[in-house]
Amino acid sequence: MSNQRRSGLQLPVVDFLDTSILVEILDVPHMNGHRAEILAQMDVRLKARVRFVLPTATVIETGNHVFQIKDGTARRACATSFMSMLRKTASGEAPWKLHERTWDGAFLSLLCGGEATGMDLADHAVRQQLGTGDLSIVAERDLYASRVQADVRIWTLEATMGTWAELA
Repeated sequence: MSNQRRSGLQLPVVDFLDTSILVEILDVPHMNGHRAEILAQMDVRLKARVRFVLPTATVIETGNHVFQIKDGTARRACATSFMSMLRKTASGEAPWKLHERTWDGAFLSLLCGGEATGMDLADHAVRQQLGTGDLSIVAERDLYASRVQADVRIWTLEATMGTWAELA
Protein backbone atom coordinates (compact mmCIF):
# COMPACT_ATOMS: atom_id res chain seq x y z
CA MET A 1 0.00 0.00 0.00
CA SER A 2 1.37 3.41 -0.91
CA ASN A 3 2.46 5.82 1.81
CA GLN A 4 -0.06 8.32 0.47
CA ARG A 5 -2.96 5.93 1.05
CA ARG A 6 -1.68 4.92 4.49
CA SER A 7 -1.62 8.55 5.58
CA GLY A 8 -5.34 8.82 4.84
CA LEU A 9 -5.01 11.37 2.03
CA GLN A 10 -7.58 11.01 -0.74
CA LEU A 11 -5.45 11.34 -3.86
CA PRO A 12 -6.61 11.16 -7.45
CA VAL A 13 -6.31 7.68 -8.96
CA VAL A 14 -4.45 7.06 -12.22
CA ASP A 15 -4.50 3.68 -13.95
CA PHE A 16 -1.85 2.77 -16.50
CA LEU A 17 -3.49 0.49 -19.07
CA ASP A 18 -1.79 -2.85 -19.56
CA THR A 19 -1.96 -4.61 -22.93
CA SER A 20 -4.35 -7.20 -21.44
CA ILE A 21 -6.87 -4.37 -20.95
CA LEU A 22 -6.36 -2.56 -24.26
CA VAL A 23 -6.83 -5.72 -26.36
CA GLU A 24 -10.18 -6.23 -24.61
CA ILE A 25 -11.25 -2.63 -25.27
CA LEU A 26 -10.10 -2.87 -28.89
CA ASP A 27 -11.91 -6.24 -29.25
CA VAL A 28 -8.91 -8.16 -30.62
CA PRO A 29 -10.17 -11.60 -31.70
CA HIS A 30 -9.26 -14.43 -29.28
CA MET A 31 -8.07 -11.87 -26.72
CA ASN A 32 -11.46 -10.37 -25.93
CA GLY A 33 -13.05 -12.91 -23.56
CA HIS A 34 -13.58 -10.32 -20.81
CA ARG A 35 -14.57 -7.37 -23.01
CA ALA A 36 -18.02 -6.70 -21.53
CA GLU A 37 -16.62 -6.85 -18.00
CA ILE A 38 -13.69 -4.55 -18.88
CA LEU A 39 -15.95 -2.00 -20.59
CA ALA A 40 -18.26 -2.03 -17.55
CA GLN A 41 -15.28 -1.60 -15.19
CA MET A 42 -13.97 1.23 -17.35
CA ASP A 43 -17.32 3.00 -17.10
CA VAL A 44 -17.31 2.62 -13.30
CA ARG A 45 -13.75 3.90 -13.08
CA LEU A 46 -14.48 6.87 -15.34
CA LYS A 47 -17.48 7.78 -13.20
CA ALA A 48 -15.19 7.57 -10.15
CA ARG A 49 -12.88 10.05 -11.91
CA VAL A 50 -10.04 7.57 -12.39
CA ARG A 51 -7.67 8.92 -15.02
CA PHE A 52 -6.16 6.55 -17.57
CA VAL A 53 -2.67 6.62 -19.05
CA LEU A 54 -1.55 4.66 -22.11
CA PRO A 55 2.08 3.54 -21.82
CA THR A 56 4.31 3.09 -24.87
CA ALA A 57 4.70 -0.69 -24.49
CA THR A 58 0.92 -1.16 -24.41
CA VAL A 59 0.64 0.53 -27.81
CA ILE A 60 3.45 -1.56 -29.29
CA GLU A 61 2.31 -4.88 -27.81
CA THR A 62 -1.32 -4.29 -28.80
CA GLY A 63 -0.23 -3.46 -32.35
CA ASN A 64 1.77 -6.69 -32.47
CA HIS A 65 -1.31 -8.68 -31.38
CA VAL A 66 -3.42 -6.97 -34.05
CA PHE A 67 -0.86 -7.70 -36.76
CA GLN A 68 -0.77 -11.40 -35.76
CA ILE A 69 -4.51 -11.98 -36.36
CA LYS A 70 -4.59 -14.87 -38.82
CA ASP A 71 -7.73 -13.89 -40.75
CA GLY A 72 -6.85 -11.04 -43.11
CA THR A 73 -10.32 -9.47 -43.07
CA ALA A 74 -10.44 -9.50 -39.27
CA ARG A 75 -6.86 -8.22 -39.13
CA ARG A 76 -7.73 -5.25 -41.40
CA ALA A 77 -10.87 -4.42 -39.40
CA CYS A 78 -9.00 -4.56 -36.10
CA ALA A 79 -6.03 -2.60 -37.49
CA THR A 80 -8.43 0.08 -38.73
CA SER A 81 -10.04 0.28 -35.27
CA PHE A 82 -6.59 0.38 -33.67
CA MET A 83 -5.51 3.21 -35.98
CA SER A 84 -8.68 5.13 -35.10
CA MET A 85 -7.99 4.56 -31.40
CA LEU A 86 -4.45 5.87 -31.77
CA ARG A 87 -5.64 8.92 -33.69
CA LYS A 88 -8.21 9.67 -30.97
CA THR A 89 -5.45 9.31 -28.40
CA ALA A 90 -3.24 11.73 -30.33
CA SER A 91 -6.05 14.30 -30.63
CA GLY A 92 -7.11 14.02 -26.97
CA GLU A 93 -10.48 12.39 -27.76
CA ALA A 94 -9.75 9.03 -26.09
CA PRO A 95 -10.62 8.38 -22.43
CA TRP A 96 -6.88 8.12 -21.70
CA LYS A 97 -3.76 10.16 -22.23
CA LEU A 98 -0.58 8.92 -23.82
CA HIS A 99 2.32 8.80 -21.38
CA GLU A 100 4.64 11.16 -23.18
CA ARG A 101 8.23 10.76 -22.16
CA THR A 102 11.40 9.83 -23.94
CA TRP A 103 13.21 6.55 -23.85
CA ASP A 104 16.61 7.79 -22.82
CA GLY A 105 19.62 6.27 -21.11
CA ALA A 106 18.17 6.89 -17.66
CA PHE A 107 14.95 5.10 -18.59
CA LEU A 108 16.87 2.12 -20.02
CA SER A 109 18.83 1.94 -16.76
CA LEU A 110 15.55 1.82 -14.80
CA LEU A 111 14.25 -0.86 -17.16
CA CYS A 112 17.38 -3.00 -16.76
CA GLY A 113 17.21 -2.57 -12.98
CA GLY A 114 13.62 -3.81 -12.86
CA GLU A 115 12.45 -0.58 -11.23
CA ALA A 116 10.13 -1.32 -8.25
CA THR A 117 9.98 -5.08 -8.81
CA GLY A 118 13.13 -5.86 -6.85
CA MET A 119 14.52 -7.99 -9.69
CA ASP A 120 16.57 -6.86 -12.65
CA LEU A 121 15.68 -7.70 -16.24
CA ALA A 122 17.91 -10.80 -16.29
CA ASP A 123 16.29 -12.16 -13.10
CA HIS A 124 12.85 -11.64 -14.63
CA ALA A 125 13.99 -13.56 -17.73
CA VAL A 126 15.44 -16.44 -15.71
CA ARG A 127 12.34 -16.69 -13.50
CA GLN A 128 10.02 -16.03 -16.47
CA GLN A 129 8.30 -13.21 -14.62
CA LEU A 130 7.84 -9.90 -16.44
CA GLY A 131 9.01 -9.41 -20.01
CA THR A 132 10.62 -6.23 -21.24
CA GLY A 133 7.27 -4.72 -22.25
CA ASP A 134 5.74 -5.29 -18.83
CA LEU A 135 8.88 -4.05 -17.07
CA SER A 136 8.74 -0.89 -19.14
CA ILE A 137 5.12 -0.34 -18.06
CA VAL A 138 6.17 -0.68 -14.42
CA ALA A 139 9.07 1.74 -15.02
CA GLU A 140 6.79 4.23 -16.80
CA ARG A 141 4.26 4.00 -13.98
CA ASP A 142 6.96 4.63 -11.39
CA LEU A 143 8.40 7.59 -13.32
CA TYR A 144 4.92 9.06 -13.68
CA ALA A 145 4.18 8.50 -9.99
CA SER A 146 7.38 10.32 -9.03
CA ARG A 147 6.11 13.45 -10.83
CA VAL A 148 2.47 13.61 -9.65
CA GLN A 149 0.46 13.57 -6.46
CA ALA A 150 -1.76 10.57 -7.22
CA ASP A 151 -2.32 6.92 -6.47
CA VAL A 152 -0.82 5.45 -9.67
CA ARG A 153 -1.64 1.82 -10.49
CA ILE A 154 -1.52 -0.58 -13.42
CA TRP A 155 -4.84 -2.00 -14.60
CA THR A 156 -4.14 -5.54 -15.80
CA LEU A 157 -5.73 -8.95 -16.16
CA GLU A 158 -2.38 -10.75 -15.93
CA ALA A 159 -1.63 -12.40 -12.60
CA THR A 160 2.14 -11.87 -12.79
CA MET A 161 1.81 -8.23 -13.80
CA GLY A 162 -0.82 -7.80 -11.08
CA THR A 163 1.89 -8.50 -8.50
CA TRP A 164 3.40 -5.11 -9.36
CA ALA A 165 0.18 -3.24 -10.27
CA GLU A 166 0.22 -1.14 -7.08
CA LEU A 167 3.08 1.00 -5.86
CA ALA A 168 4.90 -0.39 -2.86
